[in-house]
Amino acid sequence: MPDPLKKVKRHLWKPKTMFYLGMIMIIPFLLLAMAGYFEWGILGMFDDYVGSEIIDERDPLLTSIFRTITYIGNGGPTTIIALIVSSFILFKLRNKWLSLWYLLTVALGAGVLNQVLKFVIRRDRPSAVEHLITQGGYSFPSGHAMGSIILYGAMIFLILRLSKRLWFRITATIALSTLILVIGVSRIYLGVHFPSDIVGGYSVGMMWLTFSIGLYGLSLTKRPDIEKIE
Repeated sequence: MPDPLKKVKRHLWKPKTMFYLGMIMIIPFLLLAMAGYFEWGILGMFDDYVGSEIIDERDPLLTSIFRTITYIGNGGPTTIIALIVSSFILFKLRNKWLSLWYLLTVALGAGVLNQVLKFVIRRDRPSAVEHLITQGGYSFPSGHAMGSIILYGAMIFLILRLSKRLWFRITATIALSTLILVIGVSRIYLGVHFPSDIVGGYSVGMMWLTFSIGLYGLSLTKRPDIEKIE
């Protein structure tokens, strides 16, 4: 039976494809940043409409669920998950380069880049809604949205590239993609982010991830042996 993901798996790392995709992925972030800078009313309309639709669904059970989900996107759990995945690649698959690539992709993208962008843009968090958790710092782009798409998106890339089981690749991709989505929604639901913060976080996170995959692919064209799994 032919593998429908075989072609995607074979071409997933190609540098030119990833660099072009990264330039496309950053467009929503740039538009939102410009809208915020020039105070375009359409941005406020988008945040108010989408935010109110989500916040209106608040109830005790959902609040408990979303508090748990948003915790998964915090810095501590993200760091632990990144270290576990990186250690698995290093000690189980015995691939030092791939382990380092994953760790640096998450650390530099979800950590350093997000904080730099927040400091430059300095957007305050929502003040018109009740915050259901305590959260400091600036709002745009969302660190949870950006971090989750880098952390779990890179994990999806590794699974698609290394796993030989079609059912596992499909199941893992759907599960991790759903987790990325609900982490973003949880930030709006809990009142600590505008919807545009989440979109901006996803956008710049995808840009960073695709560029990182492109650089990884570029390294394979120079040293094909570095992806050899023992």
